[in-house]
Amino acid sequence: MPMNAVVAQSGGPTAVINNSVRGVVDALTASPGIGAVYGARMGILGVLRNELIDISAQDPEQIRRMAETPSAGTIGSCRYKLAGKQGVYEQDYGRVLDVFKAHDVGCFFYIGGNDSMDTANRVANMARDAGLDVQGIGIAKTMDNDVGGPLQDDGTFALCDHNPGYGSVARYWAMGVLGANEENKASHTSDPVLIMQTMGRRIGFITASARLGDPQREMPLLIIMPEALSKDDPRANLDFIAENVNAVLRERGRCMVVLTEGANLGDVGPLRDSFSHTQFSASRTTAAHLLMNHLNGVDRADEQGRARSRLAVHGIARVDVPGTLQRTDRARASSVDLEEAYRVGAHAAHLVLEGKSGVMATILRKPGEPYAVEYGEVALDVVANAERTFPEEWIAESKTDATDGFVRWATPLIGERLPEFARLEPRMAPAAGLPGYVPQGLR
Repeated sequence: MPMNAVVAQSGGPTAVINNSVRGVVDALTASPGIGAVYGARMGILGVLRNELIDISAQDPEQIRRMAETPSAGTIGSCRYKLAGKQGVYEQDYGRVLDVFKAHDVGCFFYIGGNDSMDTANRVANMARDAGLDVQGIGIAKTMDNDVGGPLQDDGTFALCDHNPGYGSVARYWAMGVLGANEENKASHTSDPVLIMQTMGRRIGFITASARLGDPQREMPLLIIMPEALSKDDPRANLDFIAENVNAVLRERGRCMVVLTEGANLGDVGPLRDSFSHTQFSASRTTAAHLLMNHLNGVDRADEQGRARSRLAVHGIARVDVPGTLQRTDRARASSVDLEEAYRVGAHAAHLVLEGKSGVMATILRKPGEPYAVEYGEVALDVVANAERTFPEEWIAESKTDATDGFVRWATPLIGERLPEFARLEPRMAPAAGLPGYVPQGLR
């Protein structure tokens, strides 16, 4: 008798997450050993609530459109941690297995990050201990790029070189910096400093991707990764950034700063999810605003309440915090990321068809050029709750940039060539005999 399958999504969505679901569905529905393929509505919560959408019964055109659909709205996602004690057939764990038995579920796919891999591992172990024949498979998904092992000597990462979702958010920021540079050039006489905040918690992969928009380092751009800052002295971090901003301002007259939401610049008033992760997008304030206020001198206002700027030039610092748009912007999604998300989903399905369980489908980069990957597997208990950090050797000596080593590694992930903007030569009209002039308000 064919077994049924359940696929679910967890954590923050990405621009390509649905294509991993599509990869699972396409591979499973082509196999005679699989019956229905269900999507758990709102992640593991859909299993607990017995809310399973029959994806295999959908119009094939709707399945195809999943490739073009960002975020996780098709079947939903969640940030829910299973309650109860693993190994004890009660509470949430018992309920999951009851639902699987009721629907003849023989395989469970969980798409997500570190915590999702832990959940998939716990469910697979619980099913095995209960004598239930359920295969548990994880599929990496996180734009933070923190699922996998460390950087190796051959320039690739162990276990999982990169995570589906990262290539698209990296492309978002590469393109975003191109546009921000035009904005800063246009408005720097009044707003000489533009601060942009990326998602990524306290991991610098997304922030570093801003360098992909300016690999030749022609822009007045500072990239501040949390790993480059002091872990216990936020005031020293603020002063360090301000010093570097002013050095750029004195040389170029304007400056752009890209920093991570988890940069240690003071208390942002954070909230936490059920896994104790800081939810920076829901915090009372942001690292970017703390930096903006410091540069603008809000903390040392005069008796009339007027700020006293710390900037080396006239004008103010302003902030741009795009939020969740950066992880779901389908218009800027990477074609490479989209293709790999599909293939790693399909590979996960093939692992089930081969009888595998307790593993995560991975993307492994082949060393050298040209860029190429293969798909493998790693035990869930190896990657569950493990968190990769941005390599120290990819942080520039200045602590305000990512190195060329990072640029070489990340460039293939963002897909096709970035747009090229117009550049006008500074061919000025002759002075026509007029003397120089400093505007009255700037004297």
